[in-house]
Amino acid sequence: MPITTHPGEKGCDMSRARLRVGILGLGRSGWGIHATALADHDGFEVAAVADPVEERRAEAKEAFDCETYDAPEALLDAADVDVVVVATPSHTHVPLTLSALGKGRHVVVEKPMAEKAAEVDEMIRAAEAAGRVLTCYQPRRLDPDFEYVRDVIDSGRLGELVLLRRTAHRFQRRADWQTLRKYGGGELSNTVPHLLDQVLLLLGEAPTEIFADLRHTVSLGDAEDHVKLCLRTSGGPLAEIESSLCVALPQPAWQVVGTAGALVGDGRTFTLRWFDPDSLGPLELDEGPAPERRYGTGETIDWQEEVRTLGRGARSAALRFYDRLEATLRDGAELFVTPESVRRQIHIIEEARRLTGYA
Repeated sequence: MPITTHPGEKGCDMSRARLRVGILGLGRSGWGIHATALADHDGFEVAAVADPVEERRAEAKEAFDCETYDAPEALLDAADVDVVVVATPSHTHVPLTLSALGKGRHVVVEKPMAEKAAEVDEMIRAAEAAGRVLTCYQPRRLDPDFEYVRDVIDSGRLGELVLLRRTAHRFQRRADWQTLRKYGGGELSNTVPHLLDQVLLLLGEAPTEIFADLRHTVSLGDAEDHVKLCLRTSGGPLAEIESSLCVALPQPAWQVVGTAGALVGDGRTFTLRWFDPDSLGPLELDEGPAPERRYGTGETIDWQEEVRTLGRGARSAALRFYDRLEATLRDGAELFVTPESVRRQIHIIEEARRLTGYA
C-alpha cells in the first residue's frame, strides 16, 4: 500500500518528500548497515534513532541532525516517522515490531525475524490489521553469487540437481551477547537465516524431512556456534547448510551437483563444469566379468568448463533493498521480502532447535 501522506502532515505529497525513518538500535547492523545505506538513499532520511548508549546517540545527532531517544518505546511514542527499522538484539524483534505496527508504522525488522513461526503469524496479522508494510531485512537475495548460482541452475546445464550445498566456515571464538541463548544468539539466528533463505528460494519447495546437528564448540556463552542442516524435498536435491565458527580449513561456500555437471565457488570465483547429455551414446549393461578386470565403459565425455569471477556492482545490496522498499511504499510495487517467505526459514530453525534440544 503506497504512502500518500506523512504522519502529522495531512496532504503532504510523499512522491516528493523523503520517507522518514526511525532506527531502533545503533549497533553493527543499525548503524553500519541501515543508517549508512539510508544516508546515501535519495528516497529516505534518518529522522530519529533510539539507543541506550549516549555516545551512539550523539554520533547519530551529528551525522543526521535527527531526533534521539534512549529507549525504543520513547521513539515509537514520540517520533514522527513513516518507517521503523528494528535493529535491536534478536530477542526484542517480535515485541518491538508489534509495537511499531500498532502505532501505524511500516516496519523493517532485522533477521532473525522471530524465533517461532507462530510469532511470524502474529506479526503478519498485526501488519494486516494496521494496513502497514512488514518486511525482513534479507539482503542476501541480492548478492551477485546467489543471482549467478540461480541463473546457472535455471539454465539447465547441470542437469537434474542431486546436491545443493551452502556453507559459511571460519574459525572464531566469539564472546559477545550473540553467544547467549537468552538474547536469541547463536548461528541459527546470526548467519543461518541468510544461507537458509537462499537455499529455500533455490529449492522452490518446502522440505519434507529435516536433519539438524547443533553444537557449542569454541565460543563462550551457551548458544550453538556450529550448525549442520540437511533438507530433503519430495523430488529435488538434498540441500545441506553449514554455518560454523570452528572450521580451520573452510570448504567452498557453494557446491551444486547435477547429473550433467557441477558448480563450485567461494562466493566470488566459481568453476562451472558441464556436458551436453545429448552428445553421449547409449550404454549397454554387461553383467559378465569385467574385460581385463577393469571397470568403466571407456566413454569419453566432452566436458565444457567456465571460470567466472563476479563483480560486486556499483550499488550495495542494502541500497537495492531500500530501492525496492521505496517502490512498494510509494507505488504499491510487490514487496521484495514478504513475511510469508521468511516464515518458511523460521519454521525450519524452530524445528532444528526442537530436534536438538536447543529450543
